[in-house]
Amino acid sequence: MEQHRSGIPSVTPTGDLGLELVHVTEAAALASAGLLGKGDAEAVSDAAGQAMRHALERSSVTGTVVLSPRPQAHLPQGAVIRGGGRVVDLGVYPVEGASQVARGHINAVSLLTAVETGGFAALPAVSQMEKFVAGPRARGAIDLDDPVADNLRRIAFANDARVQDLTVAILERPRHQELIAEVAAAGARIRTLEEGDFASAVMAAAGGTGIDAAIGIGDLHATLIAACAVRCLGGEFVARLVPRNDDERKLIGDQVSRVYGLADMAPAAEIFVAITGVTGGPLLPGVSYGSGFAETWSLILAASQGTVRRLTTRHHLA
Repeated sequence: MEQHRSGIPSVTPTGDLGLELVHVTEAAALASAGLLGKGDAEAVSDAAGQAMRHALERSSVTGTVVLSPRPQAHLPQGAVIRGGGRVVDLGVYPVEGASQVARGHINAVSLLTAVETGGFAALPAVSQMEKFVAGPRARGAIDLDDPVADNLRRIAFANDARVQDLTVAILERPRHQELIAEVAAAGARIRTLEEGDFASAVMAAAGGTGIDAAIGIGDLHATLIAACAVRCLGGEFVARLVPRNDDERKLIGDQVSRVYGLADMAPAAEIFVAITGVTGGPLLPGVSYGSGFAETWSLILAASQGTVRRLTTRHHLA
Protein backbone atom coordinates (compact mmCIF):
# COMPACT_ATOMS: atom_id res chain seq x y z
CA MET A 1 0.00 0.00 0.00
CA GLU A 2 1.52 3.35 -1.07
CA GLN A 3 1.48 6.55 0.97
CA HIS A 4 -0.39 9.40 -0.74
CA ARG A 5 1.16 12.87 -0.54
CA SER A 6 -1.81 14.06 1.55
CA GLY A 7 -0.94 11.47 4.21
CA ILE A 8 -3.85 9.19 3.32
CA PRO A 9 -2.91 5.59 2.40
CA SER A 10 -3.12 5.17 -1.36
CA VAL A 11 -5.24 2.32 -2.67
CA THR A 12 -5.12 1.31 -6.32
CA PRO A 13 -8.74 1.39 -7.55
CA THR A 14 -10.40 -1.97 -7.98
CA GLY A 15 -13.66 -2.72 -9.69
CA ASP A 16 -15.10 -0.29 -12.21
CA LEU A 17 -14.35 3.14 -10.88
CA GLY A 18 -15.67 4.55 -14.15
CA LEU A 19 -19.25 3.76 -13.14
CA GLU A 20 -18.74 5.89 -10.04
CA LEU A 21 -17.12 8.72 -11.96
CA VAL A 22 -20.00 8.94 -14.42
CA HIS A 23 -22.40 9.84 -11.59
CA VAL A 24 -20.15 12.86 -11.05
CA THR A 25 -20.08 13.98 -14.68
CA GLU A 26 -23.85 13.46 -14.93
CA ALA A 27 -24.35 15.78 -11.96
CA ALA A 28 -22.17 18.47 -13.53
CA ALA A 29 -23.88 18.10 -16.91
CA LEU A 30 -27.36 18.40 -15.42
CA ALA A 31 -26.36 21.47 -13.40
CA SER A 32 -24.87 23.28 -16.40
CA ALA A 33 -27.57 22.24 -18.88
CA GLY A 34 -30.15 24.02 -16.75
CA LEU A 35 -28.52 27.29 -17.88
CA LEU A 36 -28.60 26.44 -21.60
CA GLY A 37 -28.86 29.54 -23.77
CA LYS A 38 -29.18 31.97 -20.86
CA GLY A 39 -26.05 33.92 -21.76
CA ASP A 40 -24.02 33.58 -18.56
CA ALA A 41 -20.93 31.43 -19.13
CA GLU A 42 -19.57 32.18 -15.66
CA ALA A 43 -22.77 30.89 -14.06
CA VAL A 44 -22.53 27.73 -16.18
CA SER A 45 -18.96 27.07 -15.00
CA ASP A 46 -19.88 27.78 -11.39
CA ALA A 47 -22.92 25.48 -11.40
CA ALA A 48 -21.00 22.63 -13.04
CA GLY A 49 -18.00 22.99 -10.72
CA GLN A 50 -20.12 23.09 -7.61
CA ALA A 51 -22.14 20.05 -8.69
CA MET A 52 -19.01 18.08 -9.57
CA ARG A 53 -17.38 18.84 -6.22
CA HIS A 54 -20.49 17.90 -4.23
CA ALA A 55 -20.85 14.64 -6.18
CA LEU A 56 -17.18 13.79 -5.57
CA GLU A 57 -17.59 14.46 -1.85
CA ARG A 58 -20.44 11.92 -1.80
CA SER A 59 -18.46 9.32 -3.76
CA SER A 60 -16.10 6.55 -2.70
CA VAL A 61 -13.16 8.63 -3.96
CA THR A 62 -10.68 10.78 -2.12
CA GLY A 63 -8.88 12.61 -4.90
CA THR A 64 -6.20 15.22 -5.42
CA VAL A 65 -6.91 17.53 -8.35
CA VAL A 66 -3.77 17.38 -10.50
CA LEU A 67 -5.15 18.52 -13.86
CA SER A 68 -7.67 21.37 -13.94
CA PRO A 69 -7.94 23.21 -17.29
CA ARG A 70 -8.52 26.92 -16.81
CA PRO A 71 -9.12 28.31 -13.31
CA GLN A 72 -11.70 26.14 -11.53
CA ALA A 73 -13.13 27.92 -8.50
CA HIS A 74 -14.57 24.78 -6.90
CA LEU A 75 -11.90 22.30 -8.06
CA PRO A 76 -8.58 24.16 -8.27
CA GLN A 77 -5.32 22.40 -8.98
CA GLY A 78 -3.97 20.89 -5.76
CA ALA A 79 -7.34 20.62 -4.00
CA VAL A 80 -7.98 17.40 -2.08
CA ILE A 81 -11.61 16.24 -2.30
CA ARG A 82 -12.37 13.89 0.56
CA GLY A 83 -15.00 11.32 -0.28
CA GLY A 84 -14.44 7.64 0.49
CA GLY A 85 -11.43 5.39 0.76
CA ARG A 86 -10.37 5.07 -2.90
CA VAL A 87 -7.39 7.41 -3.20
CA VAL A 88 -6.65 8.67 -6.72
CA ASP A 89 -5.37 11.63 -8.69
CA LEU A 90 -7.99 13.51 -10.69
CA GLY A 91 -8.21 15.44 -13.93
CA VAL A 92 -11.35 17.56 -13.82
CA TYR A 93 -13.26 19.66 -16.32
CA PRO A 94 -16.79 20.24 -14.97
CA VAL A 95 -17.85 21.72 -18.31
CA GLU A 96 -15.69 22.12 -21.39
CA GLY A 97 -17.48 24.75 -23.42
CA ALA A 98 -19.23 26.89 -20.81
CA SER A 99 -19.62 29.64 -23.39
CA GLN A 100 -21.18 27.06 -25.74
CA VAL A 101 -23.78 26.22 -23.11
CA ALA A 102 -24.45 29.89 -22.38
CA ARG A 103 -25.12 30.55 -26.07
CA GLY A 104 -27.02 27.33 -26.69
CA HIS A 105 -24.35 25.89 -29.00
CA ILE A 106 -23.19 22.29 -29.45
CA ASN A 107 -20.17 20.23 -28.30
CA ALA A 108 -20.07 21.06 -24.57
CA VAL A 109 -19.24 18.10 -22.31
CA SER A 110 -18.49 17.34 -18.67
CA LEU A 111 -15.49 15.11 -18.03
CA LEU A 112 -13.51 13.51 -15.25
CA THR A 113 -10.52 11.18 -15.24
CA ALA A 114 -8.93 9.26 -12.36
CA VAL A 115 -5.57 7.50 -12.16
CA GLU A 116 -3.50 5.96 -9.40
CA THR A 117 -1.54 8.53 -7.36
CA GLY A 118 1.34 9.89 -9.37
CA GLY A 119 -0.17 8.47 -12.56
CA PHE A 120 -0.41 11.67 -14.59
CA ALA A 121 2.53 12.88 -16.69
CA ALA A 122 4.85 15.35 -14.97
CA LEU A 123 5.62 17.86 -17.72
CA PRO A 124 7.04 21.40 -17.48
CA ALA A 125 4.31 23.78 -16.29
CA VAL A 126 3.74 25.66 -19.54
CA SER A 127 0.34 26.73 -20.82
CA GLN A 128 -0.02 24.99 -24.16
CA MET A 129 0.75 21.91 -26.24
CA GLU A 130 0.63 21.24 -29.95
CA LYS A 131 -1.27 18.00 -30.68
CA PHE A 132 -2.13 15.68 -33.56
CA VAL A 133 -4.71 12.97 -32.87
CA ALA A 134 -6.19 10.19 -35.01
CA GLY A 135 -7.95 6.86 -34.61
CA PRO A 136 -6.57 3.39 -33.86
CA ARG A 137 -5.84 2.51 -37.51
CA ALA A 138 -3.45 5.46 -37.75
CA ARG A 139 -1.17 4.38 -34.92
CA GLY A 140 2.41 5.09 -35.97
CA ALA A 141 1.31 7.22 -38.92
CA ILE A 142 1.87 10.69 -37.41
CA ASP A 143 5.17 12.57 -37.23
CA LEU A 144 5.02 16.14 -35.91
CA ASP A 145 8.23 17.01 -37.77
CA ASP A 146 6.59 16.21 -41.13
CA PRO A 147 4.28 18.54 -43.10
CA VAL A 148 0.59 18.29 -42.32
CA ALA A 149 -0.13 17.02 -45.83
CA ASP A 150 2.22 14.05 -45.38
CA ASN A 151 0.58 13.10 -42.09
CA LEU A 152 -2.88 13.32 -43.62
CA ARG A 153 -1.81 11.11 -46.52
CA ARG A 154 -0.59 8.44 -44.10
CA ILE A 155 -3.78 8.67 -42.02
CA ALA A 156 -5.85 8.30 -45.19
CA PHE A 157 -3.79 5.29 -46.30
CA ALA A 158 -4.20 3.67 -42.87
CA ASN A 159 -7.96 4.07 -43.19
CA ASP A 160 -8.10 2.86 -46.82
CA ALA A 161 -9.35 6.30 -47.84
CA ARG A 162 -8.27 9.40 -49.73
CA VAL A 163 -7.15 12.63 -48.09
CA GLN A 164 -10.26 14.34 -49.46
CA ASP A 165 -12.34 11.76 -47.54
CA LEU A 166 -10.90 12.95 -44.21
CA THR A 167 -12.45 15.52 -41.87
CA VAL A 168 -10.09 17.35 -39.51
CA ALA A 169 -11.20 19.16 -36.36
CA ILE A 170 -9.39 22.41 -35.55
CA LEU A 171 -10.25 25.01 -32.92
CA GLU A 172 -11.18 28.34 -34.47
CA ARG A 173 -8.30 30.49 -33.21
CA PRO A 174 -6.11 33.16 -34.88
CA ARG A 175 -3.06 30.97 -34.20
CA HIS A 176 -4.56 28.22 -36.36
CA GLN A 177 -5.11 30.24 -39.56
CA GLU A 178 -1.96 28.90 -41.24
CA LEU A 179 -2.77 25.37 -40.10
CA ILE A 180 -6.29 25.58 -41.52
CA ALA A 181 -4.83 26.74 -44.83
CA GLU A 182 -2.42 23.77 -44.88
CA VAL A 183 -5.19 21.27 -44.25
CA ALA A 184 -7.37 22.86 -46.93
CA ALA A 185 -4.47 22.79 -49.41
CA ALA A 186 -3.95 19.08 -48.69
CA GLY A 187 -7.56 18.46 -49.72
CA ALA A 188 -9.15 17.39 -46.42
CA ARG A 189 -12.40 18.80 -45.08
CA ILE A 190 -12.25 20.98 -41.95
CA ARG A 191 -14.60 21.12 -38.98
CA THR A 192 -13.80 24.30 -37.04
CA LEU A 193 -14.85 24.28 -33.39
CA GLU A 194 -15.33 27.25 -31.08
CA GLU A 195 -14.36 25.15 -28.02
CA GLY A 196 -13.17 21.61 -27.43
CA ASP A 197 -9.48 20.83 -26.84
CA PHE A 198 -10.63 17.63 -25.15
CA ALA A 199 -13.76 16.80 -27.15
CA SER A 200 -12.07 17.24 -30.54
CA ALA A 201 -9.32 14.75 -29.59
CA VAL A 202 -11.81 12.18 -28.36
CA MET A 203 -13.96 12.59 -31.48
CA ALA A 204 -10.89 11.87 -33.63
CA ALA A 205 -10.05 8.69 -31.71
CA ALA A 206 -13.54 7.34 -30.98
CA GLY A 207 -14.80 6.48 -34.46
CA GLY A 208 -18.30 7.07 -35.75
CA THR A 209 -18.15 10.82 -35.10
CA GLY A 210 -17.29 11.96 -38.61
CA ILE A 211 -13.95 13.33 -37.36
CA ASP A 212 -10.78 11.57 -38.58
CA ALA A 213 -8.10 13.76 -36.99
CA ALA A 214 -7.75 16.66 -34.57
CA ILE A 215 -4.84 19.06 -34.71
CA GLY A 216 -3.79 22.37 -33.20
CA ILE A 217 -2.43 24.10 -30.12
CA GLY A 218 -4.46 23.91 -26.92
CA ASP A 219 -4.42 23.96 -23.13
CA LEU A 220 -1.78 21.71 -21.51
CA HIS A 221 -4.12 20.23 -18.87
CA ALA A 222 -6.92 19.57 -21.36
CA THR A 223 -4.40 17.93 -23.69
CA LEU A 224 -3.14 15.58 -20.96
CA ILE A 225 -6.69 14.63 -19.94
CA ALA A 226 -7.51 14.02 -23.61
CA ALA A 227 -4.45 11.78 -23.90
CA CYS A 228 -5.85 9.61 -21.10
CA ALA A 229 -9.12 9.19 -23.01
CA VAL A 230 -7.37 8.50 -26.32
CA ARG A 231 -5.22 5.84 -24.68
CA CYS A 232 -8.39 4.12 -23.46
CA LEU A 233 -9.77 4.30 -27.01
CA GLY A 234 -6.60 2.88 -28.58
CA GLY A 235 -6.02 5.92 -30.78
CA GLU A 236 -2.87 7.74 -31.87
CA PHE A 237 -1.78 10.96 -30.12
CA VAL A 238 1.46 12.89 -30.42
CA ALA A 239 2.16 16.29 -28.90
CA ARG A 240 4.84 18.87 -28.23
CA LEU A 241 5.14 21.66 -25.65
CA VAL A 242 4.66 25.18 -27.02
CA PRO A 243 6.38 27.97 -25.04
CA ARG A 244 4.58 31.32 -25.11
CA ASN A 245 7.37 33.43 -23.62
CA ASP A 246 10.98 33.35 -22.39
CA ASP A 247 9.99 32.05 -18.95
CA GLU A 248 8.27 29.04 -20.49
CA ARG A 249 11.25 28.44 -22.80
CA LYS A 250 13.46 28.24 -19.72
CA LEU A 251 11.05 25.77 -18.10
CA ILE A 252 11.17 23.50 -21.16
CA GLY A 253 14.93 23.83 -21.62
CA ASP A 254 16.47 21.35 -24.05
CA GLN A 255 13.15 19.46 -24.33
CA VAL A 256 11.66 22.14 -26.59
CA SER A 257 11.68 19.88 -29.65
CA ARG A 258 10.70 16.68 -27.83
CA VAL A 259 7.64 14.86 -29.19
CA TYR A 260 5.51 13.11 -26.56
CA GLY A 261 3.54 9.98 -27.31
CA LEU A 262 0.70 8.37 -25.40
CA ALA A 263 3.07 6.44 -23.13
CA ASP A 264 4.59 9.78 -22.06
CA MET A 265 1.34 11.72 -21.66
CA ALA A 266 -0.82 8.98 -20.14
CA PRO A 267 1.62 6.70 -18.27
CA ALA A 268 -0.74 5.41 -15.56
CA ALA A 269 -1.41 1.69 -15.28
CA GLU A 270 -5.05 2.38 -14.36
CA ILE A 271 -6.98 5.09 -16.19
CA PHE A 272 -10.71 5.70 -15.87
CA VAL A 273 -12.51 8.43 -17.83
CA ALA A 274 -16.14 9.54 -17.71
CA ILE A 275 -17.63 11.95 -20.27
CA THR A 276 -21.23 13.22 -20.28
CA GLY A 277 -22.72 15.33 -23.06
CA VAL A 278 -24.14 18.71 -22.07
CA THR A 279 -25.32 20.36 -25.29
CA GLY A 280 -24.86 17.50 -27.75
CA GLY A 281 -22.69 17.05 -30.82
CA PRO A 282 -20.87 14.39 -32.83
CA LEU A 283 -19.40 12.82 -29.69
CA LEU A 284 -22.50 12.53 -27.46
CA PRO A 285 -26.10 13.76 -27.33
CA GLY A 286 -26.78 16.53 -24.87
CA VAL A 287 -29.02 16.56 -21.81
CA SER A 288 -32.67 16.27 -22.83
CA TYR A 289 -35.77 16.87 -20.75
CA GLY A 290 -39.18 15.26 -20.54
CA SER A 291 -42.11 15.49 -18.16
CA GLY A 292 -40.51 15.13 -14.73
CA PHE A 293 -37.23 13.66 -15.96
CA ALA A 294 -33.97 14.40 -17.73
CA GLU A 295 -31.80 12.03 -19.77
CA THR A 296 -28.03 12.04 -20.12
CA TRP A 297 -25.67 10.20 -22.48
CA SER A 298 -22.16 9.29 -21.37
CA LEU A 299 -19.00 7.41 -22.28
CA ILE A 300 -17.12 5.41 -19.63
CA LEU A 301 -13.57 4.42 -20.57
CA ALA A 302 -11.16 2.10 -18.74
CA ALA A 303 -7.62 1.55 -20.03
CA SER A 304 -6.59 -1.62 -18.21
CA GLN A 305 -9.96 -3.29 -18.85
CA GLY A 306 -9.97 -2.21 -22.49
CA THR A 307 -13.63 -1.19 -22.25
CA VAL A 308 -15.67 1.60 -23.81
CA ARG A 309 -19.20 1.82 -22.41
CA ARG A 310 -22.02 4.00 -23.67
CA LEU A 311 -24.55 4.80 -20.97
CA THR A 312 -27.98 6.41 -21.17
CA THR A 313 -29.45 7.46 -17.84
CA ARG A 314 -32.90 8.75 -16.99
CA HIS A 315 -32.92 11.05 -13.97
CA HIS A 316 -36.28 11.56 -12.25
CA LEU A 317 -36.58 15.19 -11.19
CA ALA A 318 -38.24 16.38 -8.03
